Amino acid sequence: MVQKKFVYLKYRRFLVERHKYRRKVFYALFDGKAESGSIPIRRHNSKYVFDMVRKINVSYGKKIKITKAPVEGMPFKKMSMFFKYLPYWKDLEVPHAVDAMHIKKNVFDSTICLLMDVKGKTKDGLRSRWDLVEHANGKIMLPAASYNLTLGEKRELCLCLRRLKVPTGLSSKIKKLVSMKDLSLSGYNAHDCHMMLTVFLAVAIRVAKPAFVRMVITRMVYFFSKISQKEIRLDELDSLQQFCTETMA
Repeated sequence: MVQKKFVYLKYRRFLVERHKYRRKVFYALFDGKAESGSIPIRRHNSKYVFDMVRKINVSYGKKIKITKAPVEGMPFKKMSMFFKYLPYWKDLEVPHAVDAMHIKKNVFDSTICLLMDVKGKTKDGLRSRWDLVEHANGKIMLPAASYNLTLGEKRELCLCLRRLKVPTGLSSKIKKLVSMKDLSLSGYNAHDCHMMLTVFLAVAIRVAKPAFVRMVITRMVYFFSKISQKEIRLDELDSLQQFCTETMA
């Protein structure tokens, strides 16, 4: 937990044992340490979570605010009501529903705001880069990150999206979503984010000069494009998981 937010690190442990990113030559590109961990044990039902939260007693009410977990070292603040009213909930292999469209909207929103450095929406703020703060004349200055697009790159990306022409019904008119005055995107819905994250973003990101930015965005678009298909081959899932892990690492 960093700056009151949960972050999940150590992505390299999801890689195969002899993967090149585990070698000593790549230590400096990560945290400077060796990664000898392996993939965490997968829980095939919710009984493990139920055993953790069953003894948590919480008082509910508008005036009562839960600020931290009642049990030290436990990531949960209360027991889900589904465990109480649905006796089969603890036996489900996947006790939650993942809406792909909402996930893609959140991912695209975070990605484009991070690249375009949209004030108030980017995740790259003061808290996330507390150790990079520079003080000058009593003001706090955040230097641009290596993945932030320059002014010229923002203009080229917006121009690229404005010039896109798509068949009727494929998506909204992309031109209306782009503001050349503010060099930003707005007014997009979930389906627009789906099209951006599976097709258009890979085309528009070619304006970025850093090769690693183009590589990460292109790989992310490929991943979401694959999982958005109507049919997914079972024998491709393992390689796709490895592909996603390498991209996140």
